[in-house]
Amino acid sequence: MLSPELLEILRCPLDRQSRLIEDGERLLCTRCGLKFPITDGFPKLIAEEAELPAGCPALDQLPCQRERVASGPTS
Repeated sequence: MLSPELLEILRCPLDRQSRLIEDGERLLCTRCGLKFPITDGFPKLIAEEAELPAGCPALDQLPCQRERVASGPTS
């Protein structure tokens, strides 16, 4: 179990505004649904190694990524 203080500051690496919540042995992005494993008490926040939500075939198909591409680059 991660400390509440750590959970308060953790964010999804693909969308830094999205919070992560603990879901058993993983962290779940509250926006896109990516599931990041927790190994030996340490969250592994590598998007390419995260479990995709049901019905999403690839990282670039996540809602946060499609919106980012549609809105164009940010400065």
